[in-house]
Amino acid sequence: MLSRKLLGAAGHAARAGGGGSVPLGLTDPLLDEYGTYAAYLPKTIDITAYAGATVRPVFMHRIKTSGTAFYADIQLDNITIGENNYNFESNSTGWYTTISGSFSTYASISSWAFVATVSTAERWNRFSGATGSSSTGNLGAASGSFYLYTESSVPAALGDYFWLLGPEITLPEDPIFTFYVGKQGDAIGDFKVYLDVISA
Repeated sequence: MLSRKLLGAAGHAARAGGGGSVPLGLTDPLLDEYGTYAAYLPKTIDITAYAGATVRPVFMHRIKTSGTAFYADIQLDNITIGENNYNFESNSTGWYTTISGSFSTYASISSWAFVATVSTAERWNRFSGATGSSSTGNLGAASGSFYLYTESSVPAALGDYFWLLGPEITLPEDPIFTFYVGKQGDAIGDFKVYLDVISA
C-alpha cells in the first residue's frame, strides 16, 4: 500500500506557468458524466493548460445510490496522457486503487493498493474478457485483451466510491489525454476524471 503523503497529493501551493497560475493538488473535474452506455466510447480531455507540469491522472467512479450495486462494473482502457500510453496488455505497473468504497473525497483517502490482475470486489482490477457479473462489464477490452474495471460485487454497495490513481507524469509542451471508457451496467452512476498536479 502507498500512503497519500508519499504521493504528494495534498497541501500544495500554486504555481505559475503556461501564461497563468495553475493550482497544485487535485483539479476540478475535467470530465463529469453520469449514467451508462453499452459500448466503449473514446474520450479526449484538453490538458494544454498543464503543459510542463508533473501530474497524476485520477479517475473516480461512484455506484448509483439506488438499484442494485452488482450492476456497476465500469471499464477503462487505452489511456494516453502526455507521451505515455497504457493499454494494460503486459501489466498495470504504476496504477493504484482504493480498496474501500467509503472514501467520498480524494483528500480523505488514507492509503492505496497496487492495481492487480484479480476480480476482487470494491476496487479497480486488471482483467481480460467479460467480468464475472452478468449484465455489466461484458465489453472485454477496447483493444487487445486487458483493461481496468471496477468490481462492484459484495462487499461493494450502493453509493460506493472507486478511486484510480495513475503514474506520475511530466507533461510535454502539447500534452494529450485520451482514453476509452465502457459503462455497461444499470447501477453505474458518476464517472469523473481529474489531474493531481504535483509540481511545475
